[in-house]
Amino acid sequence: MNSNQDEIITAATTTKLGKIIKIKLAYKQESQLIHSIRITGDFFVHPEETIEQLEQGLCGVKLEKEDLKNKIQLVLKNSEFFGFEIDSLVDVILGTKGDKNKI
Repeated sequence: MNSNQDEIITAATTTKLGKIIKIKLAYKQESQLIHSIRITGDFFVHPEETIEQLEQGLCGVKLEKEDLKNKIQLVLKNSEFFGFEIDSLVDVILGTKGDKNKI
């Protein structure tokens, strides 16, 4: 493997936070930047396209608590959501990565 290449790691988790949240995450191992993320579950967000906007907005964000929280708050600021809290969603994303030190 080329030392300049940033390997993409894929991980998935399902967590119950009142509602079920499923995260499928691909991130670059060296830089810790999100390559792609899929967020599904039985929670509610209005307008519905907000989740897609959130997934797109999280691409390129570093897997660190404050970076994730700031981006999620920015995307969800004009949305209504039920079934999760922003801090809990951040913890689930970081837990998917498996790096408990960042939580």
